[in-house]
Amino acid sequence: MKKPICFFSLIAAALLSLVAMHPTDVLTDTGVTMNNIQWSTLANLRQEGKLIFQTNTLMRETSRRIPASARVATVRMLGKVVRSYVESASFKQAYRQSMREQFPVDETYSDDNIARHEAEVNGSDAAVASQMTAMQQAFAQLEPTMLYTAIQMQLHQQETELAGVQGSERQTMARNIAEIKRLLAVNAGKPAEFKKQYLAYQQQQMKQSAQQNVGEARTQLAEVKAGNEAYRQQKAALDAHSDFLPRLRNQLQTFITLCNNVDFEARLMPYGSKREFVNPTYRNKPAEWKLLYRIGKEPVMAARDFAQSWLADLSR
Repeated sequence: MKKPICFFSLIAAALLSLVAMHPTDVLTDTGVTMNNIQWSTLANLRQEGKLIFQTNTLMRETSRRIPASARVATVRMLGKVVRSYVESASFKQAYRQSMREQFPVDETYSDDNIARHEAEVNGSDAAVASQMTAMQQAFAQLEPTMLYTAIQMQLHQQETELAGVQGSERQTMARNIAEIKRLLAVNAGKPAEFKKQYLAYQQQQMKQSAQQNVGEARTQLAEVKAGNEAYRQQKAALDAHSDFLPRLRNQLQTFITLCNNVDFEARLMPYGSKREFVNPTYRNKPAEWKLLYRIGKEPVMAARDFAQSWLADLSR
């Protein structure tokens, strides 16, 4: 007698499974989990003309309890669940992500990154002008004498911090301290003039920093543009392989052909502690063929019919 092997191993793996309107009952009846479904779906679609059947003890034991009269209905129900999942946005996203492992895309050189760097370069003048205006407004609120005193106190703190700074940063900081000392000295007793010259110095520093930033942004933009052609080629390859419909058609046809090639009338004979096919040719059939034979004709034909209907819809 043929064993009622887990029908999910056929439907979820071969038909590429899951999630319909009310999948909970059929999943419980077959011992299947969403993780089983997601793995089997992606694994089968990433193959070329090869079907992956994966079962576990829970699936086999659970599905053995399905009455013979309910097996065809269970297959059809799983088929609907299968198709619903494959047609979902979550599956498309998962499939594309899985393709990224095989066809990686370096987003460093993307069109969006180019646009971001171009906006940074093109908007630098407006950004500096806005910062200048904000600085002038802030300084307008400062009383000259209080500013002069505050900068003196700040200078002492900067000189203390200078001792712990090294390299080019130390050189820049030292030049800034020296210039502020000079402004304080030449404008001693003239806080209003100091305020004017100190503002001019800060604006000059801001312009120099902005120019340096723009220069770096232009360099980065050139690098991104240089790598953009390779990025476009990578993205085109990913886009092409993210279309899973050709593989789905191929896998459905592979499954249909396998179903049609199974001889469900094949006889068995005792072979030691096991049973073996009488026809020696069948003994060398692949595991997939033997699995379908053990499942039985009615549920396998129901699965085949569902696959044929799905394939016909994909061909329209």
